[in-house]
Amino acid sequence: MKIEINFSSFRLKIIVTLILVITSMSFLSFYIYTYYLSQKLYKNAEEEMSSVIYFFRDQIVAVHDGRVIKPCLRKMNANKRILRSYLLDPTGRILFPADTKSVDKGTVNLANLAALKEDITMNTFKSEPNPYTRAVIRFQNGPTCYDCHAPTTKILGYIVMDVSMADSENTVAFTQKFSLVFTIIMVVLILGFVLILHYNIIRKSLSQFQSAISNINRGNLDTRIRIPKSTELGKLGKNFNEMVDQFQKTQKELQKYHLQEIKNSRRMASIGEMSARLAHEIRNPITGIANAIEIIIDETKDKENKPVLEEIQRQANRVNKAVSNLLNYSRSRDLNVQEGDINEIIKSVVFFLENQALNKQIRFKIELDPGIPLFDFDPEQIENVLLNLGLNAVHACDVRGLVTYETQYAPGEKVVKIAVRDNGIGIPEDKMTDIFKPFYTTRTQGTGLGLAIAKEIVDMHKGEIWVENNPEKGCTFHITLPVSA
Repeated sequence: MKIEINFSSFRLKIIVTLILVITSMSFLSFYIYTYYLSQKLYKNAEEEMSSVIYFFRDQIVAVHDGRVIKPCLRKMNANKRILRSYLLDPTGRILFPADTKSVDKGTVNLANLAALKEDITMNTFKSEPNPYTRAVIRFQNGPTCYDCHAPTTKILGYIVMDVSMADSENTVAFTQKFSLVFTIIMVVLILGFVLILHYNIIRKSLSQFQSAISNINRGNLDTRIRIPKSTELGKLGKNFNEMVDQFQKTQKELQKYHLQEIKNSRRMASIGEMSARLAHEIRNPITGIANAIEIIIDETKDKENKPVLEEIQRQANRVNKAVSNLLNYSRSRDLNVQEGDINEIIKSVVFFLENQALNKQIRFKIELDPGIPLFDFDPEQIENVLLNLGLNAVHACDVRGLVTYETQYAPGEKVVKIAVRDNGIGIPEDKMTDIFKPFYTTRTQGTGLGLAIAKEIVDMHKGEIWVENNPEKGCTFHITLPVSA
């Protein structure tokens, strides 16, 4: 079986970091331990040797006979721990041993011997191939020595002994090796434990998560994760299962809602089709009635009944207009997109409205951004939208009304912003979301389809339309149309 290692894996980074930290701490701890252990061993060895040296010096001083000193030194040289021993006179000349070839010349340096401050001085040389401790015993002249030595002589001589520290060094070396081996074994055991824990718990649990997510992506929402609740991953698995439960519940509700919407859409489509046919059948006789009434009005000489006939004609025309709007709303629309100038469209709409609103003395104002580039839209349908908004504004105003058309280009957003503002009665806040619904109207003579058609046209242009009440009076309809780069 081929095992692939992903070096960018978060789990691998944690394991490697853990091993490096443990290894570093172990080596650092054992290094400090062996360092202080070696210091302690050398110190204990020096203290032990110091006791022996003091005893040896006292014995030599008590005997005070050179014939005894040399045999003692010879016996000491036979000890494997004594590397070498010398007997020196006050001038540093070697009196023992006779073979001076093996003598360390550094020990016979009179300047070094004269600089000694204590009668017994010890110094350890750890950097030598065979570490050793050098003990120097200085014999001073005293009353008990005047029988053999002149009182004017201060120093009678020196004994130098080099004692091997190999045992201490071997102990330190053994400790270092043991520490290294122990550290390696501990790291291997920890690594094995972490890997076992990783593969038995973490990897297994994550594999369950991956498998569950794959099944859910394939549409199987019945998939659940089974992880012991006592672990941290178990809590995560529990939360995951609860999330899937909620998601499954939501999906069922959406499916139920979707089916209901499909049924409603089919029912509304049937009603719309039937309404369109019925409207078409109604419009033809109504048009005929309106035309007939117009002929009667033109030919009648009955001035008393003529207003009645004119009212019948007006109502017939109103029904005809309502039926036409219904047919227009139910008819599918195809955009005839072409490059155009939105400012010119607005100028044309305002010109038309000014000639239709003379009886109400409505004033019109245009504030057009000259920097708007030519862009693609359906001129006829956008003109219908702007005309419908203008007519609504005229109906909302009194005899001193003001209707303003504004345009602005936002190159950063790549949209053209259009605003149609009036100072009329405004729109109640609770009706803001209803005015774009089909057949909703606040006027007795309206059909409630104008704004619904306007919104549909703007949506087909992938734009937006909304309304806001002005701070002082009236309302403003906002339109944004996208401008392709």
